[in-house]
Amino acid sequence: MKQPRILVIQDISTSCRISMNVAVPILSCLENWVSILPTALLSTHTGKGFEGYTFLDLSAEIPAILNHWRSLGIKFDGIVIGYLSSVEQIRLMKNIITQFTTEEALIVLDPVMGDHGTLYPGFSSEHVKAMRELCQFADVLIPNVTEACLLTGTTYPKKPHTKKTIDPIISKLNKQNKQSIVLSGVTGTEKQVGAAFVTKGSSEICYAFSQVHPGHFDGVGDLFTSVVAGFLFQQQSLRRANEVAVNYISKVVKRTIDDKIDPLYGIAFEKDLRYLMEELKKETF
Repeated sequence: MKQPRILVIQDISTSCRISMNVAVPILSCLENWVSILPTALLSTHTGKGFEGYTFLDLSAEIPAILNHWRSLGIKFDGIVIGYLSSVEQIRLMKNIITQFTTEEALIVLDPVMGDHGTLYPGFSSEHVKAMRELCQFADVLIPNVTEACLLTGTTYPKKPHTKKTIDPIISKLNKQNKQSIVLSGVTGTEKQVGAAFVTKGSSEICYAFSQVHPGHFDGVGDLFTSVVAGFLFQQQSLRRANEVAVNYISKVVKRTIDDKIDPLYGIAFEKDLRYLMEELKKETF
């Protein structure tokens, strides 16, 4: 099978295991040819625990990169879109999708906007509106519960989540966009966390769960999106991609805890990359 050429569009947090720092190795070990288009350069991530971090918006450099790619005739078989720092960057994505992809390209969008029921600092209602428009250009959407609520104008549900609260959110999002939807960060019970998903053309909402571990772990969403996208680019089913992704996340979170690694800088994901490669090789029926 031809090795798919994949473009990752998101920020680089130079000292943390999040964003581009996890997307590239995850997608690469899953046999994808990876190129990158950084949207911003940060000294650390912007979550709780860090103050005084640096932030460089790379919007001014992106057109020059695209012009060079255009002169080379570069086309991508898939795109993963993550953190976008401005409304202008969101709008630019539409041109990249239409101009730099092959006919059969798969577009995976993680509409990074917020968590725990609130928008991230610096984001506004205009950002949400622009992201809703960008969703129409994606084949697979992977929001967390907060982002799905923002996109659908739904009240953020209390935890633990239930089918009664999650199914209407994912159904409304699916009705708006008519593509495959994956809702990450769904808590089934106090001991379960995972994802809800529906495949394009189907109305059946499915769930994949793994063991939850106590604590807050930055970068989990980036890891999850990268694994799901990596399997989809290898023509694996959405169900298979989600099942592997939730199990992998559980493994690396447990390893981070057991090895007493400070989760502020992200999760110790590297030692379990072999698990992903082995799962990719398994025959599924």
